[in-house]
Amino acid sequence: MENSDSNTANVPSNSDSLSLNSAICTLQSNSNSDYWLREFIKINQCPQREDALENQLNDLSLVAEKLGLVHASHFIKNYYKFKIEK
Repeated sequence: MENSDSNTANVPSNSDSLSLNSAICTLQSNSNSDYWLREFIKINQCPQREDALENQLNDLSLVAEKLGLVHASHFIKNYYKFKIEK
């Protein structure tokens, strides 16, 4: 996929991104622990962002919360806050 004018030129294909195919194969049960993954798989790959790390971490924290990964979201928030105060 060559498109030098687009921010999506370097977006990996679905087969490349995050070992998605192997993640899909591991979905055997309908438990709540797999629910986030089933929802995640529905989301298309987004273009790469070039904004500040702080902005990306804030957004990543929101995404983690939305997917029910509350502990991960809090870790991101607290880790970044700790690094800034250090």
